[in-house]
Amino acid sequence: MSFEKDIEEFKKSHPCKETIVDGITFSYMLCGNENSDKTHVYLVGGTGLPVIWFNHVKAMEKDYRILTMNYPMQINDLEELADMIAKLVDSLDLRNPVYIGASLGGFIAQLIARKHPDKVHGMCLYSTCSLSENSIADMKKQYKIYGLLLFTMKIVPYSWLRKMMISICLKQVGIEDEAPEDKKYMEDLFRWVYSQYTKQFDIHMTSLIATVVDLEPFTKEQYDRLCHNTLLVLPTDDKAFSEEAKKDLRDMMPYAKTENIKGGHTATLYKVDGYVSAARKFLESP
Repeated sequence: MSFEKDIEEFKKSHPCKETIVDGITFSYMLCGNENSDKTHVYLVGGTGLPVIWFNHVKAMEKDYRILTMNYPMQINDLEELADMIAKLVDSLDLRNPVYIGASLGGFIAQLIARKHPDKVHGMCLYSTCSLSENSIADMKKQYKIYGLLLFTMKIVPYSWLRKMMISICLKQVGIEDEAPEDKKYMEDLFRWVYSQYTKQFDIHMTSLIATVVDLEPFTKEQYDRLCHNTLLVLPTDDKAFSEEAKKDLRDMMPYAKTENIKGGHTATLYKVDGYVSAARKFLESP
């Protein structure tokens, strides 16, 4: 199993298109079953490269319409991004969108559901946490590094910074208790991801992530309205969020269906069968 070979083959058969929505250029991929009554809208996490959903897409496209997109470089604010993605889905006239978001993408899915509840058929949140007052306060401590990182990007040669970030990602993979072939796959993934990065794109994604701590917190009442048609798929050893933040997600969404996957934060990308099985069971239930 070679990540680079797999993803390059996928890109050949799943080309991206461009469209302009309210003056913003979106690069997007739309594929799958045109007769499906549901559209899966996949929202990528902090890598910012939606093509890394490709194993999920291949597992779902026979039965569902599927959309995923880049986060436009003109937008460096999560609230604005959530609005524009909802407008993109409207402009493509897609049926019954189910927003599937991992990590940062999970935050964006929640924002779309809060701002446009009548346009969200359901949510699947993977490897993420809530946007409650407690969770945002918790992330403010953790996300201080992003301000420092943005400053560093302006004064440090980007080739050196890229090497440092690859090293950090590989160490994260190394501490996850996974089979050697899975670790190798994820190491290849991160090397490929950073081979695609430019300094401008990295600043764009880091700026987006940094705005999480400035979001208006969700209230319990808002979550009560949203969680009845939500699936949480949570890895058992996710070190990207504190234990308090992970517990808070379950507490804030007590009516959501919940599945646990053995693995760490990046399990979304290589334990695809578990996520796909949970999503199918959720989406096909009466």
